[in-house]
Amino acid sequence: MTETHPEEASPTVKPEKYKLLVVFLTVVTTVIVATVAALQADTNIRASTSNRDSQWYAIQISGELHRQGLQAAYDTNVFSGLLTDMQEATVMELTALQLSQAGKDQEGAASLLKATVAQARADTAKKFSIFYTDPRYAPASADAAPNMQAYLTDSYITSESLLAKQNAASDQYHRWDNKGDAYTSILAVLAIAFLLFGLAQAFSPRLRLLFAIFGLAVLLISAIWVLLVVFS
Repeated sequence: MTETHPEEASPTVKPEKYKLLVVFLTVVTTVIVATVAALQADTNIRASTSNRDSQWYAIQISGELHRQGLQAAYDTNVFSGLLTDMQEATVMELTALQLSQAGKDQEGAASLLKATVAQARADTAKKFSIFYTDPRYAPASADAAPNMQAYLTDSYITSESLLAKQNAASDQYHRWDNKGDAYTSILAVLAIAFLLFGLAQAFSPRLRLLFAIFGLAVLLISAIWVLLVVFS
């Protein structure tokens, strides 16, 4: 009777072997899954925010380019009319001089009047032209031309600044979006670890240990993957 007791006791102990290990690994996996899920939620929020900012900057760029187009059209039209009037005033003055020298004083006086009117229009246009009212572009002297290069450079400063911000926001969106996709893949891999640990509970101790080792390998790979994604 005494020899049968150890043989009867061993079957009741062995089925529980490695179960505590599997339970511990399952808890660890649960903690990692919860952490990855939180990281994924934070990543999705950041990706959504960056995408919103990128679209907002794109709208601002479109509006700024439209505004700049209207502004440039106005500035160039005013400047073009100013040049036309200045050329007309010069031509009329020369014509008046030639007519006066030819003894046609009446025609010369008429041409001089036209020159005066054209010059008056040109002087008035200067008051509305950014190329003469803005010190950044105004001619350095009476005979110099406005600084057109500075005007062109300044015209696109705002849009280029917005474009840089839009590109940065777009890059951030793609970065966080890629991280979110990576976290989704990690969660799928962790689901395999859960499956392995769940199967381990149903098998004999030897198979339980084997499935626990496989599950632990999957868990370690997932943990390393998470670290790589977090610090990327």
